[in-house]
Amino acid sequence: MEVYKYSHPKLGEEIEAISGHYSTEREGQIAYNGRQVCYSTGYSIVDTSCCGPGGCGFAFVAGYIVHWKNGKDNHGSDTSDIEPITDSGEKQEIRNLLTKSAHVQQVNFWTPQTAVFKP
Repeated sequence: MEVYKYSHPKLGEEIEAISGHYSTEREGQIAYNGRQVCYSTGYSIVDTSCCGPGGCGFAFVAGYIVHWKNGKDNHGSDTSDIEPITDSGEKQEIRNLLTKSAHVQQVNFWTPQTAVFKP
């Protein structure tokens, strides 16, 4: 599996979107199958949509940690070397772990197509 540079989100920063905003509030690691998985959690609020208000708590899974916070990107954010999680069974098990432990409604996984550069 390939390893990619992952830029860690700035915690507590509110990001405006077309129908509301979101913020990443916490970053963590969870053990799975003898490896550490990098994830972050936050919330999204839909409050400027024509379709009505809403929101949810989310988790974003970067992947398996290869090297933790071993660099910086062009914006000064920490970067880590991450191996994306591609196996659907592993994704489902990690989704179940995070839904229970982080109390979120939505779990999304980072994909190599979203990677900006490789180490």
